[in-house]
Amino acid sequence: MALYVAYGLVVMHVALGVMQNDRNPLIPAMLAGGFAIVTLLHLVAGWRERAGDRAGASGSDGWLLVGPPLSIPDKGARIVAAPDGERIAVFRDGAQIGALSNLCAHQNGPIGEGRIIDGCVTCPWHGYQYRLEDGCAPPPFTEKLVTTACALRMAWSRSIRAHCRRVRRRR
Repeated sequence: MALYVAYGLVVMHVALGVMQNDRNPLIPAMLAGGFAIVTLLHLVAGWRERAGDRAGASGSDGWLLVGPPLSIPDKGARIVAAPDGERIAVFRDGAQIGALSNLCAHQNGPIGEGRIIDGCVTCPWHGYQYRLEDGCAPPPFTEKLVTTACALRMAWSRSIRAHCRRVRRRR
């Protein structure tokens, strides 16, 4: 959140510097309009994400419905929300399906927006990679993401659906 404050201060610094030399009323109007548009876009994106998080179906057995395996893009992810609000990135690499925490261990980047490259899930921010099977970064790195159990189960409509459930791991 402090990042937005820093960006705002930089923009204000530049805009105030320009306004010292140019008294054109268009400059403050563009600054205010840009602020309003960015704020509105962030609010709309937040509302859309919140609606998607609330729509997640969770069964009484603790499994979280993800959907048909083909609804998950190949070498990509579908992001689902657990009942406690945690976001889980469910990846598909051909026939293999795995689920990881949606937060990169490096700088909390959105791992679910990344792709599978060379067999590893790759964070879109800085390129950090993790194995889909266990969430571990390849050697020599030691970072590890929280993994979630996944299963393909037959639904009542006789179609195959992917389901995920968190598993407590012993240390």
